[in-house]
Amino acid sequence: MWLTCLLLVSSLCSAKTHPSYLNQDYCDGLVEQFVDSGMRSLGKYINEHFNPEYKGGIRNTIHFLEQRSEWLGECNDYLLDTAQSHVFYNDQNTREIFAAMNALARELQHVREGVEYPDDAGNNNPTPFIKSRYETLAQLVDQHHTRMLMKKQFQ
Repeated sequence: MWLTCLLLVSSLCSAKTHPSYLNQDYCDGLVEQFVDSGMRSLGKYINEHFNPEYKGGIRNTIHFLEQRSEWLGECNDYLLDTAQSHVFYNDQNTREIFAAMNALARELQHVREGVEYPDDAGNNNPTPFIKSRYETLAQLVDQHHTRMLMKKQFQ
């Protein structure tokens, strides 16, 4: 009897608790927002408005990526605990998207800190590096989106 009570108490103490706002619909909506308008906004900034001289825009983009990574990570933890699923298509795709988000944020932080990216002419040109990081993220998110559309088609 004593051992049973001890096991019950220890399992309750080690159980993860999640905020009450987390549920499947919230997480699905968060992913949908990131995949749709979030990526579109990020792409517009990177492809049309990115300028290494404007540190405010870079700071805001870093904050956007870090915040979405945190929110999506929280949902991923919740989904793993409650539904044994991932926030993106599968475990590998989820890990790759998080890694790509972090890599883009890290590269933007380097630009913000003044790291030089010399091009062939010797000019500081971080744009190709930033665009490459963004394209990697965009391809991974697109893979997730395509797989989810195919999954819905065959349900």
